[in-house]
Amino acid sequence: MNQTYYTVLTQKGIALLDNATSLGVPLKITQMAVGDGNGNITKPDVTQTELVHEVRRAAIDKLFVDNENPCQIIAEQVIPETDGGWFIHEIGLFDDENNLIAVGNYPATYKPNCLEDSSRTQVIRMVIIVDNTEAIELKNETTEVFAARKYIEPRADATQTTATQKYVNDAITAKITAHEKSTNHPNATTSNKGFVQLNSEIDSKLETQAATPLEVKKVYDVANGAVKRSGDTMTGQLTLSSNGLKINNSNNDSMTLMTSSDSYSHVFYDAKTQRSESKLDYDSTENIWQFKNVKDVTINDKSVLKAGDYGIGANFGAPLSDPEKRLLTGFYGISTDKFASNLPKFTYNNCSAALAVYGGDGYYNGHVEQLYVTDYELPRLFSRCGFYTRKRAWVETITEANIDRFLTPVGVPLPWPKSKPPVGYLECNGANIDTEKYPKLAYAYWDNKLPDLRNWDNSRNKDRPDGKDITFMYIVKAE
Repeated sequence: MNQTYYTVLTQKGIALLDNATSLGVPLKITQMAVGDGNGNITKPDVTQTELVHEVRRAAIDKLFVDNENPCQIIAEQVIPETDGGWFIHEIGLFDDENNLIAVGNYPATYKPNCLEDSSRTQVIRMVIIVDNTEAIELKNETTEVFAARKYIEPRADATQTTATQKYVNDAITAKITAHEKSTNHPNATTSNKGFVQLNSEIDSKLETQAATPLEVKKVYDVANGAVKRSGDTMTGQLTLSSNGLKINNSNNDSMTLMTSSDSYSHVFYDAKTQRSESKLDYDSTENIWQFKNVKDVTINDKSVLKAGDYGIGANFGAPLSDPEKRLLTGFYGISTDKFASNLPKFTYNNCSAALAVYGGDGYYNGHVEQLYVTDYELPRLFSRCGFYTRKRAWVETITEANIDRFLTPVGVPLPWPKSKPPVGYLECNGANIDTEKYPKLAYAYWDNKLPDLRNWDNSRNKDRPDGKDITFMYIVKAE
């Protein structure tokens, strides 16, 4: 097909028309739809079941046989001035069961609405060619819509010519002129109906003219965004500019919050959950601020201790790299591998630990007390005091977990009713002693070897004469 703009019957439409002819029941084409084609002039396809991008669908105003060509059915629809704001690139006819009967493309035409600076009534005409016009139920035009048809015909045919905005505007003007000639229409007043002139000025005092919807919206927007007067109560949410909120009292550099009592609460509203919650209270009796429903309070990314807190948590600070440096009072996280020179016995698996630093009560300001806790199989607690010029050696505190270390000297063999020695002990199996790891044990045994006190069948391949199992082993205190 060489035509640029044309209309085709869809496969569904052809089938329904054939069925209507066979049964003798006319097909009811009731609706016309327009679309913008997603911004493009479309190419009609017989397989289509819907428009590419439909923007409006409404009842057909008239469906009649062309007087000059009895094989042509003409469908017409009037789009009122209130509808619009989009381009028309495609059109389609639907039956009373929403089947797409015919589809066509349309010259690019912008349809404004009454909220824009210009608006108009748009007449859409669609022509289809059929074998039997009696297979389609026709619809006569209504007097209200087409009373002035003789003043606006001929219209532009969308399937044959390119309709222009000027042509449509001229047709509408001719229709209005004819309507004015038919009846005397008085001007409207505040008490009587009639014609009224539109006015786009928002500060006009005239009572014989009407404001356009666009100007009414402008006035509404201004009123809606107006600042409340003193004493007014505002509902909803107040949004401020990036300059923030400034409230001046007697001192222009201060922001004053006026409350109904000396004690008050700061309530915060979560717009996402739509819940209000008190976060900060002030008690004038005790002159204290109280944080409520707050998991953590930080200053410069450092957690603030709250009443009852010990200060040890996920945010107590970065691990120490040099515990010998002068430290401020507080809690520190450490790894025992950093204490290799000071605590060589407790570097196994780089155990994690905590260091508490307190201000001392000595003679010098630099007098500091430190408390060191490590988790090496059993908790161990150490402390030391340091003057401002030096630090003293760490001293382990006796607890239920380590009291046996202080009651039994290093190197003493003991019977043990288990198959493995406990923490701090080694099996008396004649093995060499690690002199760096166990210096006190090496001092007790001059040949740097553990005594071999294994029983009959403890890795020696010797059974007891009575055939009984070995029920104990000998161990030696190693540290």
